[in-house]
Amino acid sequence: MTVTNPANLVVVITGCDTGFGSEIVDELYKRGGYTVYATCLTEQAVESYKAKQSSRIRAIQVDVTNQDDVNRLRAQIEAECPQGVYCILNNAGIYAGGFFDFASEDSFQKIMDVNYMGIIRISKAMLPSMRIFAKSRHSPQGKHLPRARLLSITSVAGRSNPPAHGGYNASKHAAESIMDTLRVELSPWEIDVSMLEPFYAKTPLVASAHVVLEKVWKASDLKTQKMYGPQFIQGVRKHSEELYNQSMPSKWVVDAAVSAIRKKAGAKKARILIGFWWVGTLIRFQEMAPSWIVDFFTKLIMKRVGAWPSDPFLLKDSKSI
Repeated sequence: MTVTNPANLVVVITGCDTGFGSEIVDELYKRGGYTVYATCLTEQAVESYKAKQSSRIRAIQVDVTNQDDVNRLRAQIEAECPQGVYCILNNAGIYAGGFFDFASEDSFQKIMDVNYMGIIRISKAMLPSMRIFAKSRHSPQGKHLPRARLLSITSVAGRSNPPAHGGYNASKHAAESIMDTLRVELSPWEIDVSMLEPFYAKTPLVASAHVVLEKVWKASDLKTQKMYGPQFIQGVRKHSEELYNQSMPSKWVVDAAVSAIRKKAGAKKARILIGFWWVGTLIRFQEMAPSWIVDFFTKLIMKRVGAWPSDPFLLKDSKSI
C-alpha cells in the first residue's frame, strides 16, 4: 500500500469506466490537489487509468453489487488514506427494463441493486473514513479544510415518472429518498449531502437506451407483442433516438459535479438540477399539477410518437380471442 499525499483531498468516484465518471476523474486530475479513487467495473478500464502512471489516480476494479469488492475498496482506502476521505461521488448506474409488460423481474432487481443498493454499500463502507476527515477539521492544522461531502448522481427521473423507464425511475426515486434521509442523519458530523439531477445527456447510457428497449421487446411473448403492435417498438425507437439528439452535452453534468466537489459550499444544496432552462419549470409542473393533467399530456405524447398499444384487447386479431 502506498500512502496518499496528505496535502491532497481524497475523492472516491464509482462507475468510472465511461461517461460522467471518467470525464469527472479527468477534470479533477487536470486541476490537481486531489487523490481520486476511480472504481471501475472492467479490468480494461482499470488498466487505462494505470497507464497514466500517476499516484493521484488510483483505479480499482469494483462491482458495486458485490460486497466483497466494496470491502476490498474500504480496506485499501483505510490503509492508504489515514487523513480520511473528503468526498464520495456515487456515479455508478445502469439502465434496464423498459415498459412494464416487457421488463423481467430480474431486470428490476438488477437495476435496484446497482442504482440504489450500490449507493448504500459504498456510502456505508466509506463513512468511517469520512468521519475521520470531518473530525480533522477541528484540529489546528485542519481549520482550512472544506467540509466533507457525500454526493450522488441521480436523475430528473427521481422526481418524475416517464413511461418505459419504470425500473429506472423507481431506482432513482429510492436513491433520492435515502440521500434526503442521510442529509439530516449525517449533519451532526458536518458531512454535506447533495444529489445531482441531470436531464437527458449525451452519454453511452442514453445512446444505447433504444437497444435495451428493443432487446426486451424481442424477448417478450408473441401475445404481448400483438397487443402492442409492430409499430409500437418502431415508435419507441424513434422517440428514444430523438431524445438522444436533443439531449444536453455531458459536459454540463461533469462541470456541475466538479463544482460540487471543489467549491466551498458545493454540496450545500439538497438538489442540483442540471439541464436546459425549461427543465426546472417542467419538473415543478409535474410535481404541482393534478395527476390527471400530467397523465393527459404524457399519454398525448405517447400517442403522437406511436408508443401506444394498437390492439390492447386483441379485438382485431380473431385468432387471439
